[in-house]
Amino acid sequence: MHKSPLHIVILESSKIIFEGLHYILFQSEINCRIYRAENLEELSDLLKTENIDIAIANPLHFVNRDKEVKRIRKEFPSLSIMGIDFGMMQKAVTDTDSSFTLYDTPEHIINLLTRLDKRNKSLTNKTDESENLTKREIEVLTGIVNGKLNKEIAEELNISIHTVVRHRKNITTKTGIRSQSGLTIYAISKKIVEIEDIEI
Repeated sequence: MHKSPLHIVILESSKIIFEGLHYILFQSEINCRIYRAENLEELSDLLKTENIDIAIANPLHFVNRDKEVKRIRKEFPSLSIMGIDFGMMQKAVTDTDSSFTLYDTPEHIINLLTRLDKRNKSLTNKTDESENLTKREIEVLTGIVNGKLNKEIAEELNISIHTVVRHRKNITTKTGIRSQSGLTIYAISKKIVEIEDIEI
């Protein structure tokens, strides 16, 4: 189905639920690579080292962790979050892009994942069509907009300062914008960042 594998992390402390979801994904036609995170800290670490597309998450991990979730959303704008609805919590507890229940059929879960992946690709293509910014350049741009230094961006993305500088040059070349204020307006207009999320 996919030329390159879809990278999916399952954020779930229960081994039984993880194994069940892993089996469903493994048996599906989706070409995917599956990772496991048992808590929000493990998810953050994994996002810095792997190019994760979708996180399937137990929303209990997000309770009273709004700040951390917002930071993850900001640092990894192309990450989609699919919530597991246990039927115990209100849907408003967390900001997910999609959700399913443990009673849903494997086909329904795979269908939701496929739709979420298609939506991600169309959003990425829209961004790419504008000035062809790569996923990494978008992440660097998000750091620039939030007033972070090259060193801070490099540490957050687990890349060298030299690589950050190269990405910055590419962003300037592709957008034709040099100033932070100009890049901020650009990022808001392209819906790369939300105005209320900017840390200035």
